[in-house]
Amino acid sequence: MQATTASDLFSAPRFRPGVQLIQEHNGLTIDYREQSCSVVADMQGSLQAFADSLKLGDATIAELKRRHADLSPEIDGLIEEFDRLGLLTESAFPAPRGCLSGEEFYHRIRKFAAETIERKSKSRFYQGLRDRTLPRSALIGYALEYFYIVREAPGLIAPALGHAEPVKVQKLLQGFLASELNHDEMLRQSLHAVSIRTDNLDYLVPLPATFALCASLGVYARQHPLSFKALLFLFEQPGVSFHVELADYCRETGIPEGFWRPIARHASINDEFDHDDISLTLLSGIDAVSPEEQLTVKKHVMLAIETMVLQENQIFNYYGRQPVVKPRIFA
Repeated sequence: MQATTASDLFSAPRFRPGVQLIQEHNGLTIDYREQSCSVVADMQGSLQAFADSLKLGDATIAELKRRHADLSPEIDGLIEEFDRLGLLTESAFPAPRGCLSGEEFYHRIRKFAAETIERKSKSRFYQGLRDRTLPRSALIGYALEYFYIVREAPGLIAPALGHAEPVKVQKLLQGFLASELNHDEMLRQSLHAVSIRTDNLDYLVPLPATFALCASLGVYARQHPLSFKALLFLFEQPGVSFHVELADYCRETGIPEGFWRPIARHASINDEFDHDDISLTLLSGIDAVSPEEQLTVKKHVMLAIETMVLQENQIFNYYGRQPVVKPRIFA
């Protein structure tokens, strides 16, 4: 998987209004909203000139590297760190300029997600199912991590109900939350079929990437509803070909039907409730999405996709090497 670069984040980065630059004897201090960071540099003049360019926001990243050649090798890293600290915004939005309707934004974010997945990730897990090289232990590990996400889903969705939304949107979110209740019981049956103890699964500790996916969704539900609405399709989109390959793999490798059937059943319930379209349904009620909000959501979508790829790798590295799967239960 390719790492996210500064050019993935911005076309022409600019310091946000209110950012203050304070020149120090060995670099710069950057103040913003009662918090600050310091950048130490041997080439103080070059650093100051680069910061001045970011104040103007009049150059693309390629132009910044040409303009500040002495600092060129450091520019990507500086931009990524400034963005992580919330110091940057976009000053050059691609055509068409301005706001998009929620529905148009949905279609663009779906296209962006598809392009990002195609460019940055190839599913080792799906390929392993297709060519029958997937370790049995990795498949059981996948079910354990999937169980954790499904069990946590209602609690992650619930914070979204705390926002002032139109009644129609509130009803949609309430229905979505209700449709996710108790689905973990199906996954308990699946894990029981492959001799995993299920009486203590409430103490299951997820892999770091699984926890990160859940935590980010919960944070967006509480703090950035637009990202929450836009990201749901990544978690809910049906994978018909995936579940066909899963069933075939299990049949051919002797894994009981009681394992894969509940997983497929859960996916079919998602289809029955049109969960794949939940993002479209929620976003269609939004009249306008600003250019900066579009950029923010794109970053969150890219981060979610990268975390999902990382989750696959962690499942392979942790569970895939075990001769007998041991759930991460440390109580």
